[in-house]
Amino acid sequence: MVTLGNPEKKSGSDITEHLVWALSQILLATGGRLLSGRLEARLQRICTDSRAIEPGDLFVALRGENFDGHAYLAQALEKGAAGLVVEMEPEKMPSVPVVLVADPLRALGDLAAYRRSEMPDLQVLAITGSCGKTTVKEMIAAILDRKYKVLKTKGNFNNLIGLPLSLLPVEFSHKFAVLEMGMNQPGEIARLTEIANPDIACITNIQDAHLAGLSDINGVARAKGELFAGIKAGGRLVVNADDKRVRSIARQCRQKQITFGRKPKADIRGLRLRGLGERGMSFTLRIGGNEARVKMRGLGAHNVQNALAAAGMAHAAGLQFKDIVTGLESFTPFEKRLQVQRFTGGIRLVNDTYNANPASVLAALETLRQMGKSHRKVVILGDMLELGTQSVAAHQAIGRQVALIGFDALLAVGNFAEALIAAAWKGGMSREKAKVFTDKAQISAWLRKEIAAGGLNPGDWVLVKGSRGMRMETITHDLLEKQE
Repeated sequence: MVTLGNPEKKSGSDITEHLVWALSQILLATGGRLLSGRLEARLQRICTDSRAIEPGDLFVALRGENFDGHAYLAQALEKGAAGLVVEMEPEKMPSVPVVLVADPLRALGDLAAYRRSEMPDLQVLAITGSCGKTTVKEMIAAILDRKYKVLKTKGNFNNLIGLPLSLLPVEFSHKFAVLEMGMNQPGEIARLTEIANPDIACITNIQDAHLAGLSDINGVARAKGELFAGIKAGGRLVVNADDKRVRSIARQCRQKQITFGRKPKADIRGLRLRGLGERGMSFTLRIGGNEARVKMRGLGAHNVQNALAAAGMAHAAGLQFKDIVTGLESFTPFEKRLQVQRFTGGIRLVNDTYNANPASVLAALETLRQMGKSHRKVVILGDMLELGTQSVAAHQAIGRQVALIGFDALLAVGNFAEALIAAAWKGGMSREKAKVFTDKAQISAWLRKEIAAGGLNPGDWVLVKGSRGMRMETITHDLLEKQE
């Protein structure tokens, strides 16, 4: 059994907390070979960042395209590492335990899987999907947190490194673990499912995302479907009744299923949606014979769908209806996800810069469209990345949609900005309204000039969105920091 250490307040994205491991457990979990050190050794946290090492930690030397943890073994030892997990023998063998493994990344996942196996009473809830993963994770955590101790994915630490680091700090006192699973290649969700061994699983939706590594939306469906395929026989599936691809995957599974959506036959239904402006959304939540009006701070109809997914997972976990309603109403939107901020005289800035794919951009545009008719609305878009051969067509489709809705201005930056703007022109937007910019600083300057000239006034809206790699938040930071 894993021994728990004394709780500490310190945390970091590359370091786990509250753990004391016997070296024998490290060897058992990883199948590694001990090169040096005493078998009686005890190790504290498991760390993949040499800069974050503290005395007693185990350093796992990961290797990637742009880094190699083996280059930092000496630094880790200087900071007090009490053990090393490596895939090649150090040139100078230290006195601390050194465990040789075939693949440190797999070893990291195996350590997390071992830790999870020691927690038979823990319910693990796993979420994947093209859009809404982090929001659903935060919503379900908001519901569960009210009565139980909950472990959840840190930020969007949802890949083969992040999920193990999020799971490793689990304690016997945790009732639930809520884990987000991301991917950009086939097989990644299968491995994450193997590590987490979920009790409840949800695929939020399947859309055009990560096409560069998955060819087309059918490839996305197969990759996301690895979650349902890998869940235990006694697990429960939370199924989006409004997504035909998710329904198709679920039909191949025999586990107990709970459906959510707007369809009349869904187990968890959302009805009578109403926008509350920048205050969020209201809707009627129906689960079986229970029904209640929910006021939620998340913007847009797509966030109601996210709330239904969270409600479905909470229901599958045995939560009472009243606790689900209260939890959803306590939810606070995550940073950079349709986050409303105000700048320069009451102009409303919608910061949706965390990430972007075609579905999430369309959802953001629809949300902006519904924000009243008496104010101007400006859309600022950066590239949607990882769309492979569909990149140009996807950006053209967004340009056409912006023109169709009739927003007051469209400003674009990135490698696909010209394709997006050309499609907006073809859709009827004038060249004065739809513009290509060579960098983000030019967009900030254009906005400040427009404000000074009276082109933007109190109550007007500015939406900023783009993929993570575009760092579109530099525009929002610039505007907010340089307010007059």
